[in-house]
Amino acid sequence: MDNLRRSAAHLRKWCIEKALPLWAARAQKSDGSWVEHLLLDGRPDLAAERRWRVLARQVYVYAKASELGWFDGRDIAVSTYQKMVETGYVHRVSAGGDITNDMRDLYDHAFYVLAASSLYGLTREQQYLYEAETLLKWIDTTLPHSAGGWRESDQVGRTAPRRQNPHMHLLEASLFLHSITGVEKHLEYAKKIFGLFESYFFDDGTISEFFEADWALQSGSHGQTVEPGHAMEWVWLLGQYHKATGEDVSAYQSVLYNNTLRGRSWFLNDEENKVRDIRRESKRLWVQTEVIKAHLAMAEIGCPGARDMAAATIDALFPVYLTETGLWNDQINACDVNIAETIPVSTFYHILCMAAESERIAHDDQ
Repeated sequence: MDNLRRSAAHLRKWCIEKALPLWAARAQKSDGSWVEHLLLDGRPDLAAERRWRVLARQVYVYAKASELGWFDGRDIAVSTYQKMVETGYVHRVSAGGDITNDMRDLYDHAFYVLAASSLYGLTREQQYLYEAETLLKWIDTTLPHSAGGWRESDQVGRTAPRRQNPHMHLLEASLFLHSITGVEKHLEYAKKIFGLFESYFFDDGTISEFFEADWALQSGSHGQTVEPGHAMEWVWLLGQYHKATGEDVSAYQSVLYNNTLRGRSWFLNDEENKVRDIRRESKRLWVQTEVIKAHLAMAEIGCPGARDMAAATIDALFPVYLTETGLWNDQINACDVNIAETIPVSTFYHILCMAAESERIAHDDQ
């Protein structure tokens, strides 16, 4: 057994035996919704306001786990989805279930599309495909921006900054739906967003984050922001884009991968700037899951050492981030000490996707 197969098996076992049952038991409420986070002692925080997109992410987690045969999460995914839709595609909901912010947000909607697509992939029930397509149509008819891409939300007065991040996740949702259906129209959004990537997001080996309405970089230090985790996420998504379209994007992948990792350890910082000065030396767990996915994507295109780097970084998660009980330390400081005040449910989406990709590529022919 090679290093990646061994590491992926360890991660799979942790998901199956620890994380998936623990979070279903502690974080899902009886009405099908989820708490925003657990407290550090593992108890659910029943008083915290909730970002409603967390439910969409959990639909993905338990639908994907069911599809892989790791956990019988179909009923969990369905009940979560039903509660999400019943309340509406809103932004925030109180602990008691009242809508506190009814904004329809582009970032949120990328995950609502992902949730519907996940259940269609699992069940093949047409209602979920219809709902995914209806959400995409709503985005295209309600949020189009005259400069290209989509507005951040349905709030008319909101202009700058525009962000690459919601567009990146809409790319993810579009590619995921296409991977299930094979229907060309589900690639339309991906192709549009790849055009934005080439024209605006990709900048000399970095990913630009914040823009003015016309896609000019936002002025001042804000426009110089770089999030290494997003660069790694793009490396993986570009690999998915290549599989869907056949377009050679390996040059972009290599530049982002090499530039982001150069001179860094295997755990990456939360925020830097375009000349690689560190702004936040803290390190969120989600960032490291995207580092692993980037290693895996580069291994798929034959990058020397990437497969072993994926394995080594998975192994490194356990003493620092992933606990024996199925919980996680969500953010560490420069000394590898946990500084997170809660354990967010939302991080599970990153972990499960990384674990699934690790398992898939571990068993690809070398």
